[in-house]
Amino acid sequence: MKRIFNKYTLISFIIVFFSIVLVTPKVNAVSDEIDLSVLDKLADSEYEYVIDNYDIDMIVNEDNTFDITEKITVYFNVPQHGIFRKIPLKNSITRLDGTKSNNRAQISNISVNENYKTFIQYGYKVIKIGDPNLTLTEKHSYTIKYKYNIGKDPLKNVDELYFNLIGDEWDTNIHNVSFTITMPKSFDQSLLGFSSGDVGSTDSSNVKYNVDGNTIIGNTIDTLYEGEALTVRLTLPEGYFVGASSNIDIFSIFVIVLCVVFVLNAYRLWTKYGIDDKVIETVEFYPPEGYNSAEVGFLYDGSVDTKAVVSLLIYLANQGYLKIEETEETGLLSKNKGFKITKLKEYSGNNEYEAIFFNGLFDNSSTSTLNWKKTKEIMKEAKNNGEKVSLFKAIAESCGTKRN
Repeated sequence: MKRIFNKYTLISFIIVFFSIVLVTPKVNAVSDEIDLSVLDKLADSEYEYVIDNYDIDMIVNEDNTFDITEKITVYFNVPQHGIFRKIPLKNSITRLDGTKSNNRAQISNISVNENYKTFIQYGYKVIKIGDPNLTLTEKHSYTIKYKYNIGKDPLKNVDELYFNLIGDEWDTNIHNVSFTITMPKSFDQSLLGFSSGDVGSTDSSNVKYNVDGNTIIGNTIDTLYEGEALTVRLTLPEGYFVGASSNIDIFSIFVIVLCVVFVLNAYRLWTKYGIDDKVIETVEFYPPEGYNSAEVGFLYDGSVDTKAVVSLLIYLANQGYLKIEETEETGLLSKNKGFKITKLKEYSGNNEYEAIFFNGLFDNSSTSTLNWKKTKEIMKEAKNNGEKVSLFKAIAESCGTKRN
């Protein structure tokens, strides 16, 4: 019995040894594969949902519009009513050579295999998909169709297809992206390229594709993580796209029309009120040399009126002999206006009548108050008495100087 035991013990030992040597690596390999899967699940579990499959069928039309069908399979980690699909209304391009351009896009012909509604928010056309009365868990699939009008190509010498097949607006991880792009005409395959990753990335290692005629078929090799995009770039000959629209929306048209209206209205107001009147040269008369205005008036009609005397006062003021200030005397029931005349210097001219007039104004005083009402009363009283009083003398008397 002892030998038999030793024999079986030896055989058992050999079997266990080879089992450890041969089987253990396989177990470890399986364990490693399981660990990687667990890590992926742990990463996805951070999000309320993840996208397991994202298939894009894109038909490029000759007028630079795209008919796009997206089939999206979503896995909900927590109960949800649906998803939001955000489509940019502006296509921003940063090329490999550093040049940039922006296209204003129009989105139309939207259809979804679920209840949905659309609205515009922060530069996106947002499609809210789902039924508020229906809660979804685990896997659910959506089919979204729409026309994306990217407008006229901004380049002058070439045309281009530059488009985000997957934009950076998704807030979750995207696995297994596949795409089919059908072009309207033939193209140079050597000018075709893809990139994926964060904004500005030119890495193409995550994309594989092949070309069959005018059709491009491809897929991603690895996951697109939150905020990462997938972009197609294809340089085309000038004139490849024909009949593209300018994509000016109603708001832009309204702003342009409003600016034109303001400009036209401003021009109309300027032509009515802003143009200065034509300057007309005035005709001015000056007395002959050696005569003042009062003397000229006397020579003209044989008398000196009020206007002539006033002009003589202004003339003497301009010569610097006197200063004229308006005064007002307030009575119980009336107000009398007059002028205060202040002598600034003695008369030094050669005109005898100017000297008489000037000295008569300032007899024994450096100031005189010229009262037109009193002057008229003096002249009226003299007329009633049969006397003849000149205006000069009446003014002098109204200023406090006696008549001679």
